[in-house]
Amino acid sequence: MQVPGLGDNASDACESPCATCLGVPHQGVEGVVFDMDGVLVDTEPEWERIFRGVLGKYGLKLSDEDCDELYGCSDAHENEVLGRNLGKSPAQARRIKCAYAAEHPVRYGLVRIEGASELVRRLHRLGLKVALASSSFGSDVTRMLGETDMGEAFDAVVSGDQVRAAKPDPAVYLRAAELLGVLPGRLVAVDDSHYGVEAALAAGMRVIQFTRSGRKPYSDRITAVCASHEEVLRTVRKLCGLD
Repeated sequence: MQVPGLGDNASDACESPCATCLGVPHQGVEGVVFDMDGVLVDTEPEWERIFRGVLGKYGLKLSDEDCDELYGCSDAHENEVLGRNLGKSPAQARRIKCAYAAEHPVRYGLVRIEGASELVRRLHRLGLKVALASSSFGSDVTRMLGETDMGEAFDAVVSGDQVRAAKPDPAVYLRAAELLGVLPGRLVAVDDSHYGVEAALAAGMRVIQFTRSGRKPYSDRITAVCASHEEVLRTVRKLCGLD
């Protein structure tokens, strides 16, 4: 799904200095690709609420180990973990999960991470392309964009149901690069989960691990660990040679 970006507006003039204005990329960096859950919106507590609610209906509890396993994983793996707990097939677990989530949906507007919209806007002003690459279903991504007023923020949006495999497979990041028209090696990915970091690295991108909970680096190949959107912006500016 191709969507307009903030950089299309004349009012979003590039911040100085801007190598893109001179027709050359910022030291090989042409864009940034964001994960959604945990980077733009803090949905981890919301999904944990849903997972616990699903199991609670059957008098069951979600273990800390299963909770960690569910963090940032694909829909298919969620269904496997829930099915294992429920004693049901993944397909049955998915139906139960979807029914519960429809009655108790994720409240994206309440869990937007402060500074997300401003970060995307400022990256556009640097002359960079910006994409969203999420393992979530397209319907969830569309709802998040609407509820957080970020519908016009990205030059390209890719959801998990648009590619052959979810993270840690690099397909969602490679598709984002394709839609942006930029080589993966010229993009910086911002992701918070182990699955996402591995996917972005496999795609050949430089990776910023975003963590507000003090998680240690998932890989020694990541470029930086950032705990706020301001840190992300400073890191991207440094990679662009602007600071």
